[in-house]
Amino acid sequence: MPITSRFRQRALIALAVCAALVATGLDAQPSVLTGGLDTPFKLATTPGGNFLVAESGTGANDGRVSLLSRFGARFTLLAGLPSGVTPEGGALGPTAVADAHRTLYVVIGEGDALGASPPPVQVPNPDGISSPIFSSLLRARFDPVPDGIREGFELSAADVQSLADGREVALANDSGETVELLLLADFRDLAPDPFLSVRQSNPFAAAWAGSLTPADLAELGFAGTSVAAANALARLDPDSPLGRRLAERSRVYVVDAGMNTVVEVHAVTGRWQVLTRLPPQPNPLFPGLGGPVGDAVPTGIHLRADGDLLVTTLPGFPFAAGAAKVFRIDPDTGAFTPHVEGLTSATDVTEVHGAIYVLEISTDLLAGAPGRLVRIASPGAAPEVVAAPLIGPAGMTYDPIGDQLVVSEAFTGRVLLVPLG
Repeated sequence: MPITSRFRQRALIALAVCAALVATGLDAQPSVLTGGLDTPFKLATTPGGNFLVAESGTGANDGRVSLLSRFGARFTLLAGLPSGVTPEGGALGPTAVADAHRTLYVVIGEGDALGASPPPVQVPNPDGISSPIFSSLLRARFDPVPDGIREGFELSAADVQSLADGREVALANDSGETVELLLLADFRDLAPDPFLSVRQSNPFAAAWAGSLTPADLAELGFAGTSVAAANALARLDPDSPLGRRLAERSRVYVVDAGMNTVVEVHAVTGRWQVLTRLPPQPNPLFPGLGGPVGDAVPTGIHLRADGDLLVTTLPGFPFAAGAAKVFRIDPDTGAFTPHVEGLTSATDVTEVHGAIYVLEISTDLLAGAPGRLVRIASPGAAPEVVAAPLIGPAGMTYDPIGDQLVVSEAFTGRVLLVPLG
């Protein structure tokens, strides 16, 4: 079952449960970096030590990408992005942002592609979708780098239509700063499905990957430069020979929670292909509750130091405890294997200091239980609770300066800091 079909309807129950837990003092809360965001989902850490957050908005085409300083100030980078109301009443627009320094890749979710219908049947929105670029990947190239921008940019409806028409959109602010936007990949909104009638594409997470090679440096006249230094220069100036070559070497991996896929997108051409299609997962509660299998529902992605991908799943109804996994995926072949098992309703994953950290949006969705952050010392080790209760945790990023995880709560609009030391 696609991610928006079930977990958001538990939001109010989860909020009530968490409020009761906080009131009784059963668990200390992480510190709050900032609040008041509109449905924040995935985050990224910038080279300048700040944080990017994708906000899905309220459903009125008011999605945005914000820059959060490490001291909690929020600055709008991009506003006027698509945001639509799902049949469950939640908003879906920007869901993730992948950082390549001056270039950001912004993931736009399903929006209002679906109409109201009795489960499990899904139908297209009879009123039509409210934006032509739902289920897509945008490329945004800033000047200067996003860390230095304090006065953002807002897209008009005409700008969005121009992007949908395949045109590049250039915007400038009163400070002379600029952003160039391109619809890099437009995924199909709906596809026929024998069980659901139609299945929607819901891009929900992304990771950027790319590196120059020693052969590139020799060819371009940088033989005495380290690959790491050359990569940094290329990300800072994407129009330079190094920057153009790095872009050719780069891919954006997009997790699609609706289609149960991981998609590879070429950073220059926008050509995309399904790298991995995760199969239905066994339901351990069958035949007592639910069918024999449920959708895998991939929800988060992390690029490992060795180049492999880690992808979390939030298996569909009945959201059985222990059914969620972290899969390890080979980006060359698409082959996948379970890396961590025994999780529940996982929404994001990262690795820090050799340990795996996983967000769980709820420990029991059907009971409206709150979520948590867990640490797995190594594959096969038992999860250790790091932070709980969390109210709709959706995304996280590692902050190396503070040695902490930065966690978004989609249901409260807060961004939290969880120290690891």
